[in-house]
Amino acid sequence: DRASGCGCVLYNTRTRDSRQGSSTELFVASTLMAEALAVPEALLQAKALQISNICLKSDNQVFITALNSALNSKQHLVELYGINLDIEHLSSSFTSLSFSYVPRRFNSVAFSLAKSALFSANPVLLV
Repeated sequence: DRASGCGCVLYNTRTRDSRQGSSTELFVASTLMAEALAVPEALLQAKALQISNICLKSDNQVFITALNSALNSKQHLVELYGINLDIEHLSSSFTSLSFSYVPRRFNSVAFSLAKSALFSANPVLLV
């Protein structure tokens, strides 16, 4: 019974406009799964905003490598198979979609949003 916070920042490089979102996922088996669950949420938000060119960045290098492998060679990690299929299906909504690794220091806003979402789902009672 593990919860995970998901955070994303949608940044338009042309207009320099940004939007933030966060959610909490319950019953998450691993950090890899948590990272994977955040991607469809971010893609759905981008689709709703009619963004057609996406470069999704994550500070989890293992996840980015696994995701790129799954989408390019159809070799899915068993743990992420269903989520990868969802991502693959959503990818057809975009003109271009790429996934890349970014060090956490450059992803601090999304990381903070995810931590806040997790904390709000698991409040601490201090007595």
